[in-house]
Amino acid sequence: MSEVTLQIGGRAYKVACADGEEAQLARLGGMIGQKLKQMEGNLAPSEAQNLLFAALLLADELHEARAAMGGAGSSSDDRLAELQDKAEAAAKAQRDAALELEALRAERDTLANDLANIRSATAGQQPLFETGEVAQKLDQLASQLEKCADSLESRLGYS
Repeated sequence: MSEVTLQIGGRAYKVACADGEEAQLARLGGMIGQKLKQMEGNLAPSEAQNLLFAALLLADELHEARAAMGGAGSSSDDRLAELQDKAEAAAKAQRDAALELEALRAERDTLANDLANIRSATAGQQPLFETGEVAQKLDQLASQLEKCADSLESRLGYS
């Protein structure tokens, strides 16, 4: 336990407090002292009455501050609810994205497995064409298809 001496209204008051609370208690005592100075022209004959009036003025300021925050509190509550809604929407979007990512991973794994199966099935087989012959073979195939199409058209009378 600590003890703090507060100077309020020209008098010293010793007040006990928990360790570490001395500075806060001194600030609060200073606030009471300021209220008494503001009342100097309207002081009562009794010291107790003056302290009571100072306490009432501080309580009134606190009440007004709480009332002002009460009006702001509802908008704060609305803002909090809005932020909670956005957080829930973001969490849902994250879950949806995770599910989609998992589906894409499964599809990728399936394709990789299919490719591995094809490679193992064709292992050791001779390729149909050499790498450079592919374009030439495709041209030959296209030419043969054109000839077939021309032949069919002439038979059907489309020429």
